[in-house]
Amino acid sequence: MGEHNGRVAVVTGGAKGIGEAIVDRLAAQGATVAIFDIDEAAAARKASALESTGTRARAWKVDVSHRSEVEAAVEAVESQLGPIHILANNAGMIVFDSLLECRDEDWERMLAVDLYGVFVCTQVVARKMIGNGIKGRMVHIGSTASLLPAPQQFAYCVAKAGVRMIGQFAAAELIGHGITSNVVAPMGALTDINRELLSDPAVMEQIEASLPAGRLATADEIAALAVWLCSDDAAYVSGEVIVHDAAKMTHAIWWR
Repeated sequence: MGEHNGRVAVVTGGAKGIGEAIVDRLAAQGATVAIFDIDEAAAARKASALESTGTRARAWKVDVSHRSEVEAAVEAVESQLGPIHILANNAGMIVFDSLLECRDEDWERMLAVDLYGVFVCTQVVARKMIGNGIKGRMVHIGSTASLLPAPQQFAYCVAKAGVRMIGQFAAAELIGHGITSNVVAPMGALTDINRELLSDPAVMEQIEASLPAGRLATADEIAALAVWLCSDDAAYVSGEVIVHDAAKMTHAIWWR
């Protein structure tokens, strides 16, 4: 019997990276997992792999920037798996840009996925939790880029700052229903969205040299915190933005 036995968890962007690590930890603790991801094949493979180990899991192709897709997938989850107890807002993307070079199309897509997607998923799932009388858990994967500007991450910083506020606003509005909402703000980990940039040894060396820990976090380390915030032990923790970077250094040092 795991911590999350009998609970249904929705994880956006759950097929890869931090989202996949969250899925694995929730599954290991007994949760039934609904994987939302724009990569339908990867999501299906992940769900199939989990089911082969005895975990109840399903996958849905969802672009979180489209409300209709989110609403349809949430309805399908409740129909096929049961009421939702946990939402992990992890889906995201990044286009590296500066304020002066940011293109409208990149700005619009970044905010559509990284910010609007979090709003829609939070709103749709919160309404379901309230309607079902579930004292649920929400965790949103933000970034230290929401706290201080990071070079070449203009639109990403703005979007993640918005995610931070959605998480805190949801905490204030939903706690009366017994629903908690927290934000995990990692410095970063090697995942698909930054793999191309970090494949440059010089870039990785510069980043690691700037960090007191001498390395980036792993996706599993970030997931461990996110899943703890979904546990009963964290029932009285809400509205927090927890910096996950080993020393609260954020990105400021990158400008040097």
